[in-house]
Amino acid sequence: MARPNEPDNLFTVGQRAMAAMEKYGIEPTPENYLVWFTHFSGENPALSRMIRLLEDNRDGFGCERCQELYQRFFVHDDAARVVHEASTRVEHLLATLVEQLSARREESEAASERIDALGTILGQEGRSETLTRIAAALRDETRRMAENARELGKELHASSNQVAILRASLERVRREAETDPLTGLANRKAFEAALRRLAAEAVETGRPLSLVVVDIDHFKRFNDTFGHQTGDVVLKLMAAKLRNSVRQRDVAARYGGEEFVLLLPATDLDTAVHRAESVRAEVAAHRLRARGSGKDLGVVTLSMGVAQYRPGEPLSRFFARADKALYLAKQQGRNRVVDERMLAGEEGVEEAEAEDTTAVANPAPA
Repeated sequence: MARPNEPDNLFTVGQRAMAAMEKYGIEPTPENYLVWFTHFSGENPALSRMIRLLEDNRDGFGCERCQELYQRFFVHDDAARVVHEASTRVEHLLATLVEQLSARREESEAASERIDALGTILGQEGRSETLTRIAAALRDETRRMAENARELGKELHASSNQVAILRASLERVRREAETDPLTGLANRKAFEAALRRLAAEAVETGRPLSLVVVDIDHFKRFNDTFGHQTGDVVLKLMAAKLRNSVRQRDVAARYGGEEFVLLLPATDLDTAVHRAESVRAEVAAHRLRARGSGKDLGVVTLSMGVAQYRPGEPLSRFFARADKALYLAKQQGRNRVVDERMLAGEEGVEEAEAEDTTAVANPAPA
């Protein structure tokens, strides 16, 4: 008996899911596909019972009904994790579906060509009425298989269109799940995933990894004075500055509120401090003015803390050093960059989860 994750069974379950969505006129989004694939795979008995009950009661299905099922059976507190797991599964299923359809079409066409050739040979070399009949039968079978191959090609084309729609929707969902909606930078979840990945890479390659924690000075006072809409504009401007300062493999993210982070792979502490100082100086050199009224909004400054990863240490400790350096920058007057070497007497930062080598600290903004 095929297990749920075996290719043939994945293909069958995927076909049934797509057929059900087509039957009920359901839009082929990743969320809807996940609902129906999970139902036909039997992985969630409670979901399957609900779907069968709705079918028995002839309640009907549609995008709204599917959304209700998705919210009920798949969305928990950690929505980003659910989206990631769902998108990963859908991407795998789509790849399997395309591969299976392509293989079956090629196999059918190849068999058709072989039978046609054999029929031709028998028709030319046959000496008996029996062989003549066999040759004719083979040619008829060849035509039938060729027609089947053409029909399969049409099905493949239709399925490919559905796959394209699913993939486009999947990419949109992924981007939304990993992006801060206000600034367009990576969000905290995306940053934490990148931190785990790049820390592992630093251990494997021996190349340095540095972290910069950035905070906008006196942002609450700025919000209270000029309003939250103006504050949002400032956040967008700071995000643009950070985005323009990073290389292709760097990660700029909004960590929360007015706090941002820069994750700099293959960058040692001195280089990270230099790059942070360049950003700080550029921001401090410009006065902000309201676009409509031209009102002078003053100068926005940044405080930054910088640390370099020590291979094998808990990621919470790595983050804590950068965050403590940021706090020290604020204590020393703000609008400055402080690195971990200035944390005199605080080298062994203790964290509650110090044994957790994958966790990321969750300090309150300074």
